[in-house]
Amino acid sequence: MLSENRHPSSQHLLRDIVFLGLALMVFYTLWLGSYPLFTPDEGRYSEVAREMMATHDYITPRVDGVAFLDKPVLYYWLQAAAMRLFGIKEWAVRFFPVVFGVFGCLLTYLSGRRLFDRRTGVISALMLAATPLYFIGAHYANLDLEVAVLISSTLLFFITGVQCTGKSRTYLLMLAYIAAALAFLTKGLIGIAFPAMIAGLWMILLNQWKLLTKIHLIKGVILAAMIVLPWYYLVQQANPEFLHYFFVTQQVTRFLSSAEFNNPTPFWFYLPIVLIGFFPWTGFLLQACTDSIRRILKARHTHQTELFLLIWIFVIFLFFSFPRSKMITYILPVFPALALLVGRYLSSMWERTNSRDIYLGILSVITLSIAAAITLVSTAHYHWIDIPAGFKPYLNIIVIVLVLNAWVSILIMRRKNLLPVFVMTAISSMLILLTIMLGAKHLNQNSAKPLVATLKTIVQPEDEVIHYFRFYQDVPLYLERRVTLVADWTSPKIPYKDNWVRELWYGMPFQNTADWLITENIFWERWNGNKRVFVFLSSNYFQQFKMHTNSYYFIGKHQGIMLLSNKPTVLHSS
Repeated sequence: MLSENRHPSSQHLLRDIVFLGLALMVFYTLWLGSYPLFTPDEGRYSEVAREMMATHDYITPRVDGVAFLDKPVLYYWLQAAAMRLFGIKEWAVRFFPVVFGVFGCLLTYLSGRRLFDRRTGVISALMLAATPLYFIGAHYANLDLEVAVLISSTLLFFITGVQCTGKSRTYLLMLAYIAAALAFLTKGLIGIAFPAMIAGLWMILLNQWKLLTKIHLIKGVILAAMIVLPWYYLVQQANPEFLHYFFVTQQVTRFLSSAEFNNPTPFWFYLPIVLIGFFPWTGFLLQACTDSIRRILKARHTHQTELFLLIWIFVIFLFFSFPRSKMITYILPVFPALALLVGRYLSSMWERTNSRDIYLGILSVITLSIAAAITLVSTAHYHWIDIPAGFKPYLNIIVIVLVLNAWVSILIMRRKNLLPVFVMTAISSMLILLTIMLGAKHLNQNSAKPLVATLKTIVQPEDEVIHYFRFYQDVPLYLERRVTLVADWTSPKIPYKDNWVRELWYGMPFQNTADWLITENIFWERWNGNKRVFVFLSSNYFQQFKMHTNSYYFIGKHQGIMLLSNKPTVLHSS
């Protein structure tokens, strides 16, 4: 147990936090707004926040004027606050993901320091910051990184709190309940389900049932309910079918369904995701887990923290592996636990100069680096995927960094104190590599932003902007207005296709959408009317479009997205 008077030395604590916080904020904010919003997620979730500001309704989330009740509200509030403070800019909508990302690293440092030692905390935090999937998640404006950090915060506050006594225990456990409530307010049931399952299984394996009387359960539940219930009550009052739709359709059905959601994947999907997303530390992952298991089997009560971290990884990994519908960033909550496990292992091996395990780990990292470089070069050379010409110079730099990292690692293996030098070199290389990747102006080519910039020079408030059988979800945000959408809104196939049509179709009963969610027949009536209409459409639909009319005015085209009008327009320079 860690008592109030016997906590780890506070020497260098403030310096570590300030240095880590400032350094990570610099790396994480470089070129944050240099690339357009990715669709659908960044466009969709940011538009919800913009519409909250425009309508002054901060209770019911909406996309293009349609109730969007798939997720709770906290993330949208944060996005709206960022836009209110900084304006509608790419870096503004990615501001809070970065803040959460840096906070997650700092909390990993503090937890590693408290649970193990200062070196473990520093190594774990820097490793986490420099892992590809976590870094990317912190630069992507959706909910997954935020809920991952909040779930991790709940678990870290809990495991640290139960190993303390006195007021420290109470404060940390209350923070755990607050973090769980905020996670619930960010993405729903998983915010409380994961901590409950992980902590419960940990107590069962250690036969620590008496902890239930020491974790302030009733007080914590009341505190969490005070945070969570007001919004759920208000949104239910405004939308009477919300609770059934949110909990049954979105939370339970989506997890259990095998046919009604996109992204069908095999059970083992997250294994390569973790191995790639945790690069280069995957070279030490097996050794760290094996070492922790060996310690636990010898004396599980002595190594309670390692047991907790392994349960954390196992439960979340298994939970997300069962559903057929999977998204890459769902697995992010395991990354702080992985970083702490590997960080503890490396810290324990820090001063060993002739360890076979360390040599094997470094050789694994060298092999992975060379394999990654060869894969990237082959991808560009054989055109396995479409890489924009403007991104290729950045791709070459990334390959060079990977090769240099492998070469330097080979040289380091000749040193006696090889592990400290290797760890710092690998962390620096990864931060440089990831920052270079974000600096690529051609990182996102599939945005309608250039066409919106053209449209904003000519569109008038009375004009109508329509999307023809395709929803470009960054357009409403960049245009700062609702658009009209054409689709077959009565198709019986809608419930079985996980796309933008179904998302809006689910929200249609909550308000009258007849004016802007229209059928093709209504579209042609408006196109042939007196009102000026601008239409966004995919070039794949252009032939279908021309079957109905040869009267149109071409305004622009970008990456397969066309912008047309039914009446002549004059382009003005902005």
